[in-house]
Amino acid sequence: MSNIGYERTAHLYDLFGLKPNVDFYYHYARESGEAVDVGSGTGLVAIPLAERGIKVFCVEPCASMRKVFLQRVRANPYLKKNLNLLARDAASFDFGRCFDFCFLSFMFDHFLSVDERIDSLSNISRHLNPGGRLVFDVYFGYMKDEALNLSGEVEAGDLVYKRYIGGKVRGKVKEYTIVFETWEKGELRETIQQTSAAGITDWGEVHDALRKTGFVVTREFRDYEFTPYREGGELLVIEAYKKGDK
Repeated sequence: MSNIGYERTAHLYDLFGLKPNVDFYYHYARESGEAVDVGSGTGLVAIPLAERGIKVFCVEPCASMRKVFLQRVRANPYLKKNLNLLARDAASFDFGRCFDFCFLSFMFDHFLSVDERIDSLSNISRHLNPGGRLVFDVYFGYMKDEALNLSGEVEAGDLVYKRYIGGKVRGKVKEYTIVFETWEKGELRETIQQTSAAGITDWGEVHDALRKTGFVVTREFRDYEFTPYREGGELLVIEAYKKGDK
């Protein structure tokens, strides 16, 4: 699984990474009161869920992302009580128990090959009770060449942060260039450039991987408002359950 692209820029991630799907995942997590968050990053979904009383078991392989995550919760005993952060990837994490709900937010494309998807989904399946649900999003709109363009600008006091993203498709992987600029009073103070990668997949491959790892797809959405998916849509959100006797 690729976590390249965050080692030097994790401290800037939250400036541009606000998630529109916290309420969506809370809809599922509140049924059992707990969830597994695979690829939790800096906690942009896990921490709001924990604030609502959900116990979240988080998996994040990138040390710099975990550092920011822990900084955000260090001073809040209530959050620490509801969060468990494990330094592993999707294919290797082990909580030693099973759950009723697992989600992946904006991270399925970090699986760069069919084998990585199968290995990761197999391990996730191992952590779900029979009938347990897996929910995740896949953004097909990323899977094309993009010139390096401004993709976000944020003001914070005297500082302005700009993010540029571009990418080139090479076979079944998209290679990204990500540039962060820090400006102060009109002068460029810092430039950080990183590379990242995303695996290119399609609707059929996603369904095939789920079928091979013991999942049954129940619903598909094109947004986080539970709108049914339409063929060819750029965003696919899948709800599936683990086969087996409950």
